[in-house]
Amino acid sequence: MDKVIWHLRSAGGVELVGSLWLPLVVGLTLYYSSYLPILVRALARKASAPRPLPALDPGVGHDLLVVLPTLLRRRDELLGLQRAITSILDNGYPGHLVVCPAIDHAAYAPHLVRDLEAWLARRRPRADVTILIATRDARGGKAMAVEAGVAAVHAAVARGELAAFPTIFVNMDADSELGDHALRLLAARLTRRGRLSRRRPMIVASNVTVGKEVYWHGWRGFFTVRGQLALQVAREYLTSISLARNNWRVIPVSGVSGALYCTWSELYLAGPRYAGFVGTLRRRDWVRWWLGGGAPSLARSTAAPVPEAMTGPGDDTWMAWLALSARWRAGRICLELPRTPLHALVELIRSYVFRPIAYAADARVFTSTPTTIRALFKQRVRWNSSRIWLLHRFRGSMWFHWSAGAVVYLDAAIVLVMHGMILAGLLLWPLAERPQQWLAMLLIANVAYGIVRAGATLLAMIQDDDVRGQWHKLLALPLSGLFHLVFNILTTAVGLVQDLLLFGVNTGFSPEETLIRAGTGRVALAYRVRRAALLTVRSAIHGDVPFGRFWFGWGETPWTPDGYRGWTDPRARRPAVALRRRRRR
Repeated sequence: MDKVIWHLRSAGGVELVGSLWLPLVVGLTLYYSSYLPILVRALARKASAPRPLPALDPGVGHDLLVVLPTLLRRRDELLGLQRAITSILDNGYPGHLVVCPAIDHAAYAPHLVRDLEAWLARRRPRADVTILIATRDARGGKAMAVEAGVAAVHAAVARGELAAFPTIFVNMDADSELGDHALRLLAARLTRRGRLSRRRPMIVASNVTVGKEVYWHGWRGFFTVRGQLALQVAREYLTSISLARNNWRVIPVSGVSGALYCTWSELYLAGPRYAGFVGTLRRRDWVRWWLGGGAPSLARSTAAPVPEAMTGPGDDTWMAWLALSARWRAGRICLELPRTPLHALVELIRSYVFRPIAYAADARVFTSTPTTIRALFKQRVRWNSSRIWLLHRFRGSMWFHWSAGAVVYLDAAIVLVMHGMILAGLLLWPLAERPQQWLAMLLIANVAYGIVRAGATLLAMIQDDDVRGQWHKLLALPLSGLFHLVFNILTTAVGLVQDLLLFGVNTGFSPEETLIRAGTGRVALAYRVRRAALLTVRSAIHGDVPFGRFWFGWGETPWTPDGYRGWTDPRARRPAVALRRRRRR
């Protein structure tokens, strides 16, 4: 350790940056490797004649279900939901359309649910549009609201109101509005076969855009904190959530945005059962698989479905990873584990070449964003720490599904290395013997990265064919580096520290009952150490606690509550360990 500190103090900026430039350049190249083909394609489209709307593939059904999960608690949320539904009904989708607003915790504001029902009753959609309202009295989380919507559609099929469950499933945020023909563009991309693979994608990401009315309120708004935050997020969405979704880079895309994505209903409906199956996988199954004993079978699994496992801070990423794990077999979606490691390698290569996550750049959805520092920081902690959460749920299947595991772990490693290098450079430069030289090198690197960021922003505008309409986003560039540092790099570090070293990230996004039923634990070393220390005290006082792995666990025991207990409901809070002896009846 003394040698490391001496090296940091004695090394100048040139030596340190010189030792880091290669991994930095490699990381940037991997991340931005798709930008040149995107530019070529965008320029080719501008030079060609306007293309008509794509036709839907006649080889599959075109019935489409749009589920809008929401917590309907305030009047403005009702108005936002009404605007979202109106944009769906007016979107001109050419097939049968089922629209299902799914209200989570409907008992909180039943008058708003009645107002929604009355408003929908006054609407007169065309004959091939069906509107269903799904409600959950208790709060369950976003995915559980969607599950209520799925149950409502199944009930409509049983009643004869629908001929069958729609073929295509769309998840849309209730505070978003669709761009022109977005549903048709998503469905066309999902149902179109690849030119070489002749396979259809598993899931399609949309072009998520922050509406101009959100990020631009004139020059007076530009010089406010709210205006700057909204403008920074709008520019960031233009590149990281929209432009980066083009799945052409060296490292494949491993996520979609929950604001709007499109997938096969068959894949979404398989999610709860697959989640239950993944929970049964153990390391011994993986060892037996490597030794030639075969893989556990999803078809023969007796595990109960666990829809709760699809909720949490990253339900959209959960679906993207499910899509990476799936493959086509005889025209159906198959989620069975590869039979051997060789089959897993073949699926990895096939998934890398013919990627299951697609992107529809013309399918736009306009969304909002938090405009306070606290709300935005909390959102980004939830986003950037969700991969630890999801890796815990998926870890068993990723030992087998390398098509998902290799992409997810490599992508996470690149993000951690890049963020770690930037943080190390900022935090350690005062320790150097020549800090001015080191700081100068950091500033030069930041300017270079800013030039790359400016080029990416312009490229995204060219892709959207809307440089004139989105030029305001260029005004965000001077502060975009600071924004990225605070709301992406710092939030990632905070989330990792809380999740790995402290007591876990509590965003309140899902109620603890749902998290407990999902069977998801946390690393949360501080929580586990505290539990072990308190159990040691109880064991020393009463002698009624046998030693076991649960001393360092997360789940509920006769002496300890579940690690989530009391996170979202203070009334359910229990002591970390019951130190008093229970009375015998």
